[in-house]
Amino acid sequence: MDRPFRFISLGGDCQPGYHSRRVMGYQDIPFVFDWLATPITAADRLLQTGFANFFATEHLRWETHDTHVTVIDGLHGVSSNHHFKFGPPDPIEQVNLTFSAYARRFMAMLESDMPVIFFRRWIEEDGDAREAAARQLHERLKVYRPDAVLLYLQPHEARAPVIDGNFISAFNPASRISASWEGYAAIYNRNFNRALRLASAATELV
Repeated sequence: MDRPFRFISLGGDCQPGYHSRRVMGYQDIPFVFDWLATPITAADRLLQTGFANFFATEHLRWETHDTHVTVIDGLHGVSSNHHFKFGPPDPIEQVNLTFSAYARRFMAMLESDMPVIFFRRWIEEDGDAREAAARQLHERLKVYRPDAVLLYLQPHEARAPVIDGNFISAFNPASRISASWEGYAAIYNRNFNRALRLASAATELV
């Protein structure tokens, strides 16, 4: 796959981050949404506010499980199952530093000329908002990048992709259908290639 662009995940969970690193390289530094569970309304709000109060100490909740610790940003409804192995109080400062650094990196990328393709996968927490919310998220991206391409992956209709300007809505099966949490690499590759063709064509017109 020829990739002049970087694929940047906007969530909603770990699956997009996995496929971004799969095609771009596993050693690449993750972006802020890569390993989080993020409702689409939260992603839109975080972009709007520049990640204000993101994972701030006073809003954190912790859930300790047998195999991992879940850290929840109660203000935004965003959660991490992957970044921390121990509960509070020791990692609280690390939580702030980690996500503040990720947020700054994401905003710097938005304001740079790095060639990127954004993509977002529907998750249960998105509810019935579906494509309307994804289009609103695309409009938010265009505030920073007027030519932003957004690939929206939806599990509700097994149909041909819908392309509207730089917005693509494409089918991606729900997690319960696939054999593992990673989903189907072939389907991601096909949708990534569609987005690449669209982004490349738009760049040639500039």
